[in-house]
Amino acid sequence: MLILFYLIIFIEIFTSFYNLIKFFIFKTKNKNSFNKSKELNLSFKINILIPCYEEQKVIKQTLLHFQKIIKNNSNIDLYVITTNKENNNRTFLPSTYECLTNLKSSSSLIFNIINYPSTNGMMADQINYAINEILSKSTLSESRIYFSLYNADSHPDFNTFNDICMKIQEYNFPNVIQQYSNNFSNYNKLSFLMKGFAIYQTAFELRSGLINNQISSYLYSHVVGHGLTIRADYIRKLNGFNTDFWCEDIFLTGLLYNNHEKIIPLNSLDNSETPRNLKIQVTQNAVWFKTASQYIQILKSIKKQHKISKMGYIWLLHELRATFIWFFMPFALLYSLIFPIIIGNYYLLILSLLFYSLFVFTNYFLNLLIVNSKRFIKYLKNYFSCFFAIFFTNIGPIYSIFLRKKIKTER
Repeated sequence: MLILFYLIIFIEIFTSFYNLIKFFIFKTKNKNSFNKSKELNLSFKINILIPCYEEQKVIKQTLLHFQKIIKNNSNIDLYVITTNKENNNRTFLPSTYECLTNLKSSSSLIFNIINYPSTNGMMADQINYAINEILSKSTLSESRIYFSLYNADSHPDFNTFNDICMKIQEYNFPNVIQQYSNNFSNYNKLSFLMKGFAIYQTAFELRSGLINNQISSYLYSHVVGHGLTIRADYIRKLNGFNTDFWCEDIFLTGLLYNNHEKIIPLNSLDNSETPRNLKIQVTQNAVWFKTASQYIQILKSIKKQHKISKMGYIWLLHELRATFIWFFMPFALLYSLIFPIIIGNYYLLILSLLFYSLFVFTNYFLNLLIVNSKRFIKYLKNYFSCFFAIFFTNIGPIYSIFLRKKIKTER
């Protein structure tokens, strides 16, 4: 029992210093990488895709935000993708399609509506349908067409599309560009515990997305369904987004790893919401974990069309490690705090609290510094929100054991 306690403490110390080293390497390599500007040569097209399913409450504000940041740029078109699936669950409310139709005719907002005609399917089906519809009417080479995916509650930074354009030119029309997220857009409305989840999830996005991506291709780095920009001919080559798994972005991460495809990260962020209560957070995490834990099935699915490479197996090990930690870490951390109390050794309890506090700081709060120091200072006052929220982060993975169908996250 004492050996297990010291093992957990050692892992906390090792993880803290490991992330500290990665942080300083990232800061050194990217000292002058932010806020660059240069003259743009816009010889390509960007199509923003926002798939919607029962998003009547939020879609108008999102469209208003996007209209501000794209500023009627002729090289950018905005599409909202609705679905007839809403007809299977109709209430007295108008459908998203009906709301958008009314909004389009009664406001100055400029956007296009594509309605997925099926009453079944998932978000990936809506996106694939929209991509095919848009490309069937386009005369531009598919190697010069991009699709940028966002959620109905996404509010990306104002310089997002300038950032995307610069990355497209800098990397000579790359296949995949990813904008990572912070989850602070509704932060002031959240409870003490849910503020901790906002910090926890944002820190993961920045650590796994921006830091790992810039340090080494062998470190785990993921793509996310919102903030993803992908070249048209490349997504065609992949036969569209996968519809066999609940989270198409987790599958795509594995496929990109296996194919040695570089993910180009943006310096700007997508500003997203954190679920407003623990019940919604648990459901969301359960859906994510359900797909993340299917790493063997994902690799088998990839193998049907692609040769499994060394990087594919490295991704498999990363997913195995990540899901193991996600499921068991809260148990281990709780044990390190409860065991000293049980044996009445308060010296060990103080030791455990000190190293856990260091673990929380280096794994989560320190990562908030990489984009904006003001963000770090603002949220550091809620240190103990994250301190306690971490103990609840595996409830979703536990719930996923009993989850049999994908559940839409409530707004």
